Amino acid sequence: MKKTFLILFCTTLLIGVANAQFLEFGGSVGAFNYTGDLNRFPQVKHSKLGFGGVYRMNFSPVLSVKMGLNYGKVAGSDRNPIDALGENRQVTFEHQIFEFHSVFEFHFLDYRGDNMELDWSPFAFMGVGFVKVSGVAPTLEDFNPIQFTLPVGLGVKYLVGKQWTLTGEIGIRKTFFDYLDGVSEGDIYIKDYQYGNPNDNDWYFFTGFSLTYVLYKIPCPFPYIPNKSILMKVRAR
Repeated sequence: MKKTFLILFCTTLLIGVANAQFLEFGGSVGAFNYTGDLNRFPQVKHSKLGFGGVYRMNFSPVLSVKMGLNYGKVAGSDRNPIDALGENRQVTFEHQIFEFHSVFEFHFLDYRGDNMELDWSPFAFMGVGFVKVSGVAPTLEDFNPIQFTLPVGLGVKYLVGKQWTLTGEIGIRKTFFDYLDGVSEGDIYIKDYQYGNPNDNDWYFFTGFSLTYVLYKIPCPFPYIPNKSILMKVRAR
């Protein structure tokens, strides 16, 4: 998994630098939330601060590729149980997460065009990512703290002048494991109340804003070839 991650990262970076029309660097801030065995829906009171860095490559007015590194926490609780099991289980958790994601962004409007009066555009994104979770189920020796995710979401971009982009987004991270909250399948025969639904994987969300600085790549309209006859005259003098 780590080897795949490195290959994906390096390949995307090299292709982007070679072909992108302009690049963006910046930071983001927002809130993480969670759904799983403890909370079926995101709850504002369980939102935790998150922040990170953004690197974006713009290939066309329609398509961009964004890579991001985010750090934050996810939390949940049985204090307002969703069923009778939660009333007896009474689990509370708060875990640190560190994620990397690489997503394609599809703009619905050409908000950067010279002939466009609009300086904003809604967009959708989807891609792949990895998350490292700290402090989850320490008794599970076979649990891998680095997990694969699928980020998808919606957002709006606003062009501030020509050098800055302000972005607001709501993103969902689909995971393929059930231990983000530390609760999953248990021994139901002894009724230890620590088990959940092993067929319902945990999800987490990121809602936030980012501000990026735009580095334009100015193309040369034609390759410069020195006039050899002029050079010969200069040398003759």
